[in-house]
Amino acid sequence: MLADRKFKAIKIGLMRSSQFGLLRGVAMHGTTYMTAEVPTAATNGRDCWFNLDFLFGTIKNGDKGAAFVMVHEWLHKAAMHMVVYRRLVEKNAMLVNMATDYWINDRILTADPKHVLTEMPIDAAGKALGLYDKKYHGWTVKRIIQELEQEQEAGSIGEGTNFDEHDWKSANELDAKEKEKLAEDIKQAIRQGIHADAKAGQGGLQDALGLRELVTPKVSWRALLRMFMHATCRKKEQSTWRRPNRRFLHQGIIMPTLQGNSIKEVAVCRDTSGSMFYQRRLVTVTSEIVGIAKAVSIDKIHFIDWDGAVENHEIYSSDTLTTAPALKAAKGGGGTNPSCVAAYLKKKGIKPDCVIMLTDGEISNWGNWTVPILWAITDNDKITAPLGKTIHID
Repeated sequence: MLADRKFKAIKIGLMRSSQFGLLRGVAMHGTTYMTAEVPTAATNGRDCWFNLDFLFGTIKNGDKGAAFVMVHEWLHKAAMHMVVYRRLVEKNAMLVNMATDYWINDRILTADPKHVLTEMPIDAAGKALGLYDKKYHGWTVKRIIQELEQEQEAGSIGEGTNFDEHDWKSANELDAKEKEKLAEDIKQAIRQGIHADAKAGQGGLQDALGLRELVTPKVSWRALLRMFMHATCRKKEQSTWRRPNRRFLHQGIIMPTLQGNSIKEVAVCRDTSGSMFYQRRLVTVTSEIVGIAKAVSIDKIHFIDWDGAVENHEIYSSDTLTTAPALKAAKGGGGTNPSCVAAYLKKKGIKPDCVIMLTDGEISNWGNWTVPILWAITDNDKITAPLGKTIHID
């Protein structure tokens, strides 16, 4: 029973700490089992299982190694990994398991860099029992998966193993209502930790784990795109009597207004500079271009590849762009100068209703524009264009 008491003491210490105190609600949510039925540790996204022989026997760096494993399982729950990524598991379970662990372990080490309470568990040979690579610092799970896919294709997948088990099967057995309830319960558990901190008048618990972002409402970038396009360049094509035309009201004449859902003419411009060929950025923006065509009906799309100059220009509609060969034949690889697009449109006499620039935002000269412009920036939510409107693609 000594191990059992030690486990509980570590748990209480973590929940009271400034580094991991905001996880207290998540730690208490669900059921915790201390059992030999699992070889190490496991979670199904709601409950946790811990093998005490592993925590206090196999792991050789004492309570800090055990504490690391406990926080690791809580973060799987907090981020809803077992529900969010269950479909990707059907494609490649190993990479999803690795990516979620890389993401979690980076956050734990960021929250406790001096190893005051936690430390990556090691075995008797001094070998780390978890996955960590500093290059993944700040990355999303999806981005890590994409990187691992490339490494796997190249036969250079990184070394290391997961020290826990992910119970995807149990998570997948939940029906839609159960998943929705679990998601809300977890969010509420995170909010409880945040609220308890504020109520105690502390407000000083660290959030290097990024828990607040997990419960902050997120707006779909495509919804923002649709709002921007319809606000700036929607083509009026159908009449409606639901809203009288104000132009004639002062004459006592009631006339219908025009409304519509399609867009007349747009320039969709893909950054093909050298930096876009790293970390699948070009793949990301290309897939979003297809998403634009599917999300909004556009009569005429000027599809432009640019780097330091306009490298390619073709014209499509929403229907034809989704299968255009030009999507896969990116041309460029040079510097980054979006002003070349503005100059090109002016030279060719092209006057689109709006311009959409898809880029990684690694830009020094943003150019001068005379039409509404939307910057869709991938992989860096800290960059905001100094002109036009900016949205971020995750």
